[in-house]
Amino acid sequence: MSDISSYQEWKSKKQERGEWLPYQEYLRQKDLRRKKELERELDEINKRLHPRSHKELEEDFESFYQMELGKLKGKRSRSESDMEEGPVREGKRRRVSVLVDREVILDTETTGLGNSDRIVEISLLETISGKKTGRHLHFFLNPETKISKKAEMIHRITNERVKDCPVFKKVAEEIIKFIGSSNIVAHNASFDRRMLNNELLRAGWEEYEETRFIDTLEIARYLFPGERCNQNALCEKFQLDNHNRMKTGIHSAIEDTALLYKIYLQMREMLEKKSLKPTDFKLKHSCRTD
Repeated sequence: MSDISSYQEWKSKKQERGEWLPYQEYLRQKDLRRKKELERELDEINKRLHPRSHKELEEDFESFYQMELGKLKGKRSRSESDMEEGPVREGKRRRVSVLVDREVILDTETTGLGNSDRIVEISLLETISGKKTGRHLHFFLNPETKISKKAEMIHRITNERVKDCPVFKKVAEEIIKFIGSSNIVAHNASFDRRMLNNELLRAGWEEYEETRFIDTLEIARYLFPGERCNQNALCEKFQLDNHNRMKTGIHSAIEDTALLYKIYLQMREMLEKKSLKPTDFKLKHSCRTD
């Protein structure tokens, strides 16, 4: 369509609304729209070249977490205390932070399995020393792309269902703050890491290093060599109620994090008896810099 015919169509709509403007104004507005499109394109390129760091949000979370730690359920030993009092110097009490064994269990549902696929559901569950605290984060997300039929058969999430949900970019900061500086626990962690990092990079954030992720699939393969180690098999092994998933075949990120927590709790105990820690099963390599 030529500029003139575009202008005539634009003019007619403006006249109908009583907002008609001269041709020069139409061209000016067209130039402004193009300028904004170019600015958005340059912004996306800049985000890929210079992703934002998680550090500031992690520090914000740690500050919040130190205040909230005393409210968590369950008793902790003195060594687990978030703060210890040091000697008084110049009338002020020194406060020393102590590392807390905090981990976040993660699961995602996606539009497919490829690098161009997107997250449609994400669930995160907080644990301290392997025990859940009651804090969790969960979102259904608009992937801004078509969900594959195969993926839809697995999780039953349709584009219609998530069309009014937030896009990942809108909740990225909340997710990063919730994770904080903690390790991330996932079953087949390399997949969830890849999907999460792809979303973070699209949203202009840096990716998480592989060494932040503990893989419960690798723990299961170590504990039960030669056996099936998917979540259904592990639920059966640990006699966990998994009838909804088994009966319907539907995967749900929020249900899977709840089940993985119970699986992880039992596997931690088994590792302790072998003088091993979950961190011995972190993904092996640091993130790529290319």
